[in-house]
Amino acid sequence: MEILKQKVIPAKKVRQFYKRFANGEQNIELYPVFGIIEQDRRYYWQSIRVFNLIPTFIHLYGKDLTEEQLYGRHGLVSLLEPFQRDYNRIMNLHREHIEFATYGYMAVEDGSVDADELCEEGVMAGKIILYRQGARTPEVKKDTLNTKHYTESAEFIRSQMEEIALAFEKANKGVKKQ
Repeated sequence: MEILKQKVIPAKKVRQFYKRFANGEQNIELYPVFGIIEQDRRYYWQSIRVFNLIPTFIHLYGKDLTEEQLYGRHGLVSLLEPFQRDYNRIMNLHREHIEFATYGYMAVEDGSVDADELCEEGVMAGKIILYRQGARTPEVKKDTLNTKHYTESAEFIRSQMEEIALAFEKANKGVKKQ
């Protein structure tokens, strides 16, 4: 394990990793021994979409930067990477919340329908739900779409990314290109 900690990743491999990350391959990781590895998507929200903001920040703030300053070990993309991953997470959780909320859920009186069957199969379009005569009619309830916390969090992360990109551009404006 000590060997893994001491191994230095070549600069060329680091630049290659950050270029791929900036181009939208955001389920990859960089390891000292194995190189660039695509990660398994452990959660549902990881397998949905990538909301890649990095090309926008490169276009706006990285015009005068060298390749090393953009994609290097301490470059702009390396600084934005954790924020981009968090932004993807929040936006996909937001999307998942909206999808779940629009499906709704069924409110039924106990004994009026086969609740076990309803739990296993759920409610799908065109499904006939039989309920006991005289019982209350099953109702589809909708979740209230309170997604403000998702949008506020995503906006905060986006603004943090913009501040980082602007500060990085200012700090590297006078640095000579090699």
